[in-house]
Amino acid sequence: MEEQLRNLNKIEGVKGSAIVSNEGLMVLSLLPSDVDPDAVAGMAASNFRNSSTVAKVLNAGKTKKVIIETDTDFIIFSTIGNGFLAVISDKNVNLGLLKIRIEKAVREIKAKILEG
Repeated sequence: MEEQLRNLNKIEGVKGSAIVSNEGLMVLSLLPSDVDPDAVAGMAASNFRNSSTVAKVLNAGKTKKVIIETDTDFIIFSTIGNGFLAVISDKNVNLGLLKIRIEKAVREIKAKILEG
């Protein structure tokens, strides 16, 4: 799974990525040194749960991805079954390309989880 994170981190504009459990525990982190991985893990799980609740209340289907846009960055959480893939990028990233590469990484991570 580290290979998938490394590949995402090679995309121009990506600052870091991580895999987080549904319970908010860090599984694997390739985040910048100035980012607290445990804080990211807890916030990722909490944010995804809250977003899933909103989608359920609105009868909007199952949440696959949560994208937070700030004035400087994108923070993207994608479900991988029993956890999340978290990616942090700056606003200059090619968001379309990043979303495609995230979907590829999600498929590959899910396959590795099934193998394990």
